[in-house]
Amino acid sequence: MTNTLFASEMMMKNTARLFGLVRRIFEGWSEFIIVILAVIAYWAYGDFQHSNRLELINEPKINDFYFVDYHLIEPTSDERFRYLPLKISSIDNELITFKLGNVRHNMPSAISEHVKFDAAMNRNFFKSKDLVASRQTVINWADEGIIYDIARPDNIYINGWIVMHRNDLQKNH
Repeated sequence: MTNTLFASEMMMKNTARLFGLVRRIFEGWSEFIIVILAVIAYWAYGDFQHSNRLELINEPKINDFYFVDYHLIEPTSDERFRYLPLKISSIDNELITFKLGNVRHNMPSAISEHVKFDAAMNRNFFKSKDLVASRQTVINWADEGIIYDIARPDNIYINGWIVMHRNDLQKNH
């Protein structure tokens, strides 16, 4: 009986030493493991965004917003304020017609920066001038990085901001 107690006591001590050793090893590597997991998560999210953008490029819908470097599309445009939104207003078999955004930025801006405070609802948010491009041209813009972001409204919203009237939603769906 004494041997059983002694063996049980020894096993508990060895288990405690093992857990202590594992804890010390983990404490030394925990920051490294956290950084590695963060890098993997960042990479996975980037890959998800890329595949989502490709899907939206290949299957465009009316009211999709494309955020572009317009100076690369139209070299005579203002080089300093080159980043603007485009909104698909119509789609024919091979041609896509965009409304040009009137508000430009000097650097690529997040979608929320373009549409915050329901800016897309302002009468002068889009120019009266349209841009017409073939589907292949739009795909090329995506491949060349001219399109730096894409958003498809969820109902009438993008990131919680209103970007179109309800009657626009009903006309196009």
